[in-house]
Amino acid sequence: MPFDTASVIEYVRSGKATAGIFFPTDAYTDTSSALNLKFYYDPRNEMETQMVTGLFQQAVFSNFPSIMAQSGLRQARSYLGSDSGSAFNEGLATLVHKYFNLDTANFLNPGKWMTAEGHNDTANGPKNFMNSFVRIEKKQVVGENVKNQWATRSIGGWALTFLLFALTASSSSLFDERKSGVMLRILTSPVSRLHILWSKYMFNMALAVGQLLFMFFVGWLMFQVDIFSIFLNLVLIILSASVACTSFGMLLAAVSKTSQQANGLGTLLILTMSAIGGAWFPTFLMPSAIQALSKLTFVYWAMDGFLQVLWRGVGTASILPNIAILLGMGALINIVSVWQFKKGDIFS
Repeated sequence: MPFDTASVIEYVRSGKATAGIFFPTDAYTDTSSALNLKFYYDPRNEMETQMVTGLFQQAVFSNFPSIMAQSGLRQARSYLGSDSGSAFNEGLATLVHKYFNLDTANFLNPGKWMTAEGHNDTANGPKNFMNSFVRIEKKQVVGENVKNQWATRSIGGWALTFLLFALTASSSSLFDERKSGVMLRILTSPVSRLHILWSKYMFNMALAVGQLLFMFFVGWLMFQVDIFSIFLNLVLIILSASVACTSFGMLLAAVSKTSQQANGLGTLLILTMSAIGGAWFPTFLMPSAIQALSKLTFVYWAMDGFLQVLWRGVGTASILPNIAILLGMGALINIVSVWQFKKGDIFS
């Protein structure tokens, strides 16, 4: 597809790419003294942005040595004047010919003989020296108005991790209620086992929504995370994530035999999902197979939803896929949980 400055910016802003490099039509001409490039980026993941920026600069400085050499010759003529600059370049060519046996005509036309392989150390030169040869106009196109970028990127991940541990403990309390005899007393009243399960589920849902709202409110209070300009969309993601997280807690209680087993299994699964789902660090650092596996976890889709809302400030239509996937996962886990509860003996 054809790109111009506006389309590159929009491509990065929409999340289709972490960064975009734009070569203007006048990036380098026969009379240019420097290579002019434009670099647009989205620092949603700070480590990823730093790596992309470093690789980009390395690629530019190591793959355009002839342009840099030509720029150096033109810089000399620009600073010293046409006659003095030409005399300086010719004198330098004579000196190089004396010690390196290089034809002076070739030295004054570096595009004919210089190769990237022979000049990979160019990127290690002083920054100001490099800026005279390669000028990179950098522009952050997403999150530039976010007051605390680090907190905005990480608050969702920590909130989800703490929530999953809380819901696991709450769901496994069913075993303690059975052990203490509370469960049998409840069953003597005109309620069914399904009523007990749904009452526990609704309590955990309220706990999940309340805890997530509290965490984001603390983020706003202490770290200036903007939650009110996009509050409706944030609530939609919170509700969807709460459904999935609550279902996960109920599933642990359904498949476990004791409270200790539920807590142990929950710890293993929570740490694994948080690690590969992007709650602690960006998924791009992982192998491609793990990145594909991460999309099977609801942590990944909840984190992506939080970042879409808090970082990009997108509208409701943009987060509908996240909401649908989270609700779908929650519904599927609920079906499995109810089926397992019916065949289990937690109520006996």
